[in-house]
Amino acid sequence: MVTNQTTSHRGQTLPRHCSTDGRTTVDTLLFGGPVASIGAFRCPVSHPAFRDSGPIERCIVVFPRTSVWIRFERSRRFVADPNVVTIYNRGQRYERAPLSPDGDRCDWFALSDDAAREIAGAFDPAAAELERGPFRFERAACSPALYLEQRRVAQRVASGTSDMLETEEAVVSIVGRVLAGAYERTRQPLVAGDAARKRRADLVEHAKAELSGSVTLNRSAADVARSVGTSVFHLCRIFRAHTGLTMHHYRTELRVRLALELLDRGGARTSLSNVAHQLGFASHSHFVRLCRQQLGAPPGAVREQLRLAMQGSAGQAHTRFH
Repeated sequence: MVTNQTTSHRGQTLPRHCSTDGRTTVDTLLFGGPVASIGAFRCPVSHPAFRDSGPIERCIVVFPRTSVWIRFERSRRFVADPNVVTIYNRGQRYERAPLSPDGDRCDWFALSDDAAREIAGAFDPAAAELERGPFRFERAACSPALYLEQRRVAQRVASGTSDMLETEEAVVSIVGRVLAGAYERTRQPLVAGDAARKRRADLVEHAKAELSGSVTLNRSAADVARSVGTSVFHLCRIFRAHTGLTMHHYRTELRVRLALELLDRGGARTSLSNVAHQLGFASHSHFVRLCRQQLGAPPGAVREQLRLAMQGSAGQAHTRFH
């Protein structure tokens, strides 16, 4: 196992000047093996690598903890937030633009080319032979269960309590679940479609950016629609068609996942009531109820799951709450 290194960025080798800004480690390789790797990326907006980090060097899936604009080379930009998984082939070039003041905070899961092609081929045999790489999709929706599971895996690996076999199996499972979700949603690449479809997709991404940028506020549908230059009816209709969720449900999932980030960064003494207030929940009980609905347990129990994962007791936590 390789731990606490700063030599890779989302599956790629960083130039020396990109590894740190003197105060903040940009990328930490939590685990590195012949089949799979896991890393934690924390890049402030001010860092020289924030806009362009160069091409990806392995096939990876990325779970954002904050919100950021991402644009793949020769593609249209989209919002990568905690409700989304971004997907990269080896050699993929991309750029990011700021959306959250916290910059780009995410965890990534990488596979070797052979493993990535084998997994993609299970869903789509033709994808395994694609020259540009086996992953047809730029991104996929992230279910609450998958979001929590990848957090558990990252916590176990960061604590040094997960061995190579367990970790590689976990990465294969996570990537497989990401691709399964992407193929379930559509059988076509996200970049495909006519001009009208692309305009609608762009409108949805701008709506996501509005929701992310004001996630703590209780905005009306009319206000969001006005901000992106369309009607309430049109936005509500196309948002659900593209995401499978209403804007309200999308914002709720985003708030719950951002709450996990606040609880994780704040430690055991972080007040649940303060987190609920910061993120715009109506009350502490409202936050608890929605967390239970989304993640299967109240926030205090979820925090305990992640704490136990750091101590190597993730299996007990999983049994207790599911």
